[in-house]
Amino acid sequence: MSVDAAVTPDAVEELGAREIRRSVLRRWGLRLGVVLGWAVFLGVWYAVSQFVLGAQRLPPPDAVAAEAWEVMSGGGFGSTLWASILRVVGGCLLALVLSVVFGVVIAYSNWWREVLGALTRIILSIPTVAVAVLALILFGASGLGPMLTATLVATPYVMTSVARGLTGVDRRLIVMSESFGRTRSQIVTGVLVPSSMLAVIGASRQAFALAWRIALLTEVFAASDGVGFQIRRSFESYDIRGMLAWTVVFIAIMFAFENLVFRQLERRAFGGAHASMSAEQRP
Repeated sequence: MSVDAAVTPDAVEELGAREIRRSVLRRWGLRLGVVLGWAVFLGVWYAVSQFVLGAQRLPPPDAVAAEAWEVMSGGGFGSTLWASILRVVGGCLLALVLSVVFGVVIAYSNWWREVLGALTRIILSIPTVAVAVLALILFGASGLGPMLTATLVATPYVMTSVARGLTGVDRRLIVMSESFGRTRSQIVTGVLVPSSMLAVIGASRQAFALAWRIALLTEVFAASDGVGFQIRRSFESYDIRGMLAWTVVFIAIMFAFENLVFRQLERRAFGGAHASMSAEQRP
């Protein structure tokens, strides 16, 4: 059969319908895989709780879920959660601002690239627990320590992503801007920032993911309120069920916030970029 005979409207329609079916099956397969993964995780948790460690050392999932419901319905839950969220968001925003500034410097200065690269290696080699203890010594049991610790730990990772995105900007745009007499600040705000917006959005999601993990860990050592402080109180009173309940609740809320906010922003940004690229490639 010739190519002209094979490429018909019916054949194209059939091919499109087949691709749609494959896409739907693939999407449902991924969802089924997620459900099965959670089922296996809960099954292993329950088996270890019942037959290996015992319910006293590792409470089963249903007991932790019941405790989590009591935590969320109890008094003071809103203020405790709000204190942690403020530290996470504050650390994320500070890390993102510093990363954008340092990323621009790294992308266009070899000297600063070497200096900040050495500082980044030093910071990454310091254990996070040591940074949390140092925050306790410097700031005491306050909200400033967890927020600054999250900023310090997250900035090197996010800065690398931003710098990589900035160095990937089309140099012809920069040369053309310079030929029209644009200043360096105008090139940064008019060319670099818009062209690297995808990298900045991806870096903001990475900053948030790192900030809430580090802030929670630091609250355990250097805070007088927040979710980490409640986890420490539960640990000191040997309340393993309460400790796991606070951990599960906070992780669930942070994952929901990350998926509902940052992932949607990232998806829209990448979708807009793909749409604009397709429009440019059309004749």
